[in-house]
Amino acid sequence: MAGHKITVIGAGSYFFGKPAIHKMATSPVMAGGTLALVDTREDVLRTMMRLARRVFRHTGCGVKVIGSTNRRDVMADSDFIVLTFSDRNAHFRGIDTAISAKHGIRMCSSDTIGPGGIFRALREVPHAVAMARDAARLAPNAWVINFVNPTSVLGIALQRYAPEVRSFALCDGHHEPYYTLGYARQLGILPKDATELPPEVRSRFRVINAGVNHFPWLLELSYDGKDLIPAFIRLMREAVRREKESPDAHSKAKYNRTYGMELYKVFGYWPENMGHTKEYVPYFQGYGVKPVKPEPIALFDAGKRAEQMAAAWQKTRQWAGGKLSVRNFLKEIGNDHATDIIENMWGGLGKPFFINSFNRGAVTNMPDDAFLELRCDIDMNGPRPQPVGDLPRGILGMEHLVLDTHELTAAAAVTGDRGLLKRAMLTDPICNNIPDADACVRDLLAAEKDVLPSYWYRKG
Repeated sequence: MAGHKITVIGAGSYFFGKPAIHKMATSPVMAGGTLALVDTREDVLRTMMRLARRVFRHTGCGVKVIGSTNRRDVMADSDFIVLTFSDRNAHFRGIDTAISAKHGIRMCSSDTIGPGGIFRALREVPHAVAMARDAARLAPNAWVINFVNPTSVLGIALQRYAPEVRSFALCDGHHEPYYTLGYARQLGILPKDATELPPEVRSRFRVINAGVNHFPWLLELSYDGKDLIPAFIRLMREAVRREKESPDAHSKAKYNRTYGMELYKVFGYWPENMGHTKEYVPYFQGYGVKPVKPEPIALFDAGKRAEQMAAAWQKTRQWAGGKLSVRNFLKEIGNDHATDIIENMWGGLGKPFFINSFNRGAVTNMPDDAFLELRCDIDMNGPRPQPVGDLPRGILGMEHLVLDTHELTAAAAVTGDRGLLKRAMLTDPICNNIPDADACVRDLLAAEKDVLPSYWYRKG
């Protein structure tokens, strides 16, 4: 099947731009299509278009490249529109982290929950909704795929405030089949060096997790009906021991197994995305009388993230300019979650993936319109969540609280309603003091005035 068109808004994305080029260059399903690249920075757009043309010539895939700094010039007749934009990502996450910490709130990622997640949504949601409305006019049959954090908030905003477009949201975690393959290797079902998940293994291996993006829980892990959770927890206990001897320096990775074990002891289930989950709960903030062990969560290091992004961009320029070979590009850059899903949808490959979308009855004790990350069957008709069953008590309540925060954040971002913003901040599970939340909102609004919509600064 040929003739598909993918539009990437935010072509210079740290995560998505290069995998999109790789997928279209190497997938027989994607051969002969059109890749439309959009980036508001002209130099970035030129670099990515040059890279794409160089790679496509090398592979002979027959993919056409077009591009513009104005998305409306190239969106028409798209089959897929991927949102992967951001404005000075590390810079503003650094501001969010520093100001929030000043007011007693610690964040290790600053892009999904807490003041960092809320204010990133205030910056990004209006753009995402505007892009979706352009899609409704110029490419009414397209699937709009959000790949921007906070992915749940932006996904909710697209569903609630641009329902005329077909949309869902993604995260780069839980990328199938590699997610399940990882468990199979870890538990000895497959060799440690296995690179594929055979169908006969997949059919006998049940790995069920569910929850809001960045806050899912492992509900079942079994092979041929045998419960493998005890074996997995033994592995995690050993990982905790090693972690205490040599903790990771990165804020999102530091002491994750240790914090995860504490949550497992309380709730009886393993948190599946601890690099974010530890930021979703108040237990590791440093509140209270007794000290947090081993320490409160480490703060997001914006400077280090900016260095990583700059280094990645320098390498991209070398690939585009010929200092590094196309063969090196094809070896080093792989396909990502979004590109694999697009290939699966267009080609009708029948593979399941984790998608952020409405629940539709999959989790039986949550509303049908709860916006959850669930394993789904997906084709050009969209995602269909696979059955999960009930979420356990305790976890269920925390999921509802996070969802309410995300729903309030989406509503505040679209309306500019300061009352909704305050309510979102104080529904958020890591904001525990009304005056601190008020002061944090005040300082963040002042610090980010140049990128937030003007309606946040209306008088009266």
